[in-house]
Order: sequence, then C-alpha cells, then structure tokens
Amino acid sequence: MERLDKISWADFTATWEHDVKAGLHWLQGALNLPLEPGTRVVVVSSGAAVDGSPMSGGYGGAKRMLRFMAKYATRVSEQRQLGIRFQAILPRQMILGTGIGDTAASAYARAMDIEPEAFVARFGAPMPTEALRRNVVAVLDNPAYSDGFAFGLSGDKGVDVMERFAD
Repeated sequence: MERLDKISWADFTATWEHDVKAGLHWLQGALNLPLEPGTRVVVVSSGAAVDGSPMSGGYGGAKRMLRFMAKYATRVSEQRQLGIRFQAILPRQMILGTGIGDTAASAYARAMDIEPEAFVARFGAPMPTEALRRNVVAVLDNPAYSDGFAFGLSGDKGVDVMERFAD
C-alpha cells in the first residue's frame, strides 16, 4: 500500500501476479471442463475496477482486467457454443476483518489522518463477510440476475446490477 510515486514495480504488479493469474487459470478451467450449458461462473473483482485505488498500486487495473476477462470468457463460451455465462462480482467497499480490507483501510486512513473505521464509514453501511456471502449467493440463486454481467455489492444496496450482457 503506497502512492504511485513511491511504490516499487514488484509491489505494483503483485495483484497481477496473484489475482489476475489465478483468474486466468479459473476461467480457463471453467471453459475447458465439461460444465453443463446454463452454468454461471463467478469472477470476484472489486469496486476498484470502476473507481480505481490510488494507494494500491496495480490493484485497480488488475481488478478491471478480471472484469474484462469474465467478458472475454463469455465470448469464448458463445463462440464454442458452451452455454456458460461468466459474471463479475464487484464489492463496492472495503470490508474490515478480511486482512486485505484492514491493510487497505489502515493505509488510506493513515494518509488522511483518520481512523480506519472513519475511512470505511465513507462507503455507507458496513458489509460484513456474512452479508457479502449472502449477496454473492443471491446473484447465483435469483433468476432476476441471470442476465446480469457485473454486480456491485454494498452494505447499503445489497446487489446492484451494474451491467447486463446486452449492454
């Protein structure tokens, strides 16, 4: 967690080396397994894919890439007539108690000279991990979300369809 003018290349690209690499293998596996037509595969991105994350190095770009990759995977599925849809989940707030959420909130709060709790309060109602789980399950269980591509999740709105496949 550092500003652009101070971060090393290794720290800047860490999210790409881990999250994007894991996402690539996840998507390739889903495209190459014999999944049933109608299957939906979820890719976890971040609100940083939309709004950026200036103290997180390449995090925002990496999370945006995961969103792109989910779209690319859907196109491959269409070309291969697999009938699989890929959907991107974008938690729109930092979640305390998750390690990375604590680290990020602390870094941003320190830069603003406030407490981490005050920083995360700017996102609205908290979304504890149990609420995050319920929101992800809602995306998969509720037929109203079957034609959605990108979903923002937050403590205030729950599930917000940010983009549909036809958009």
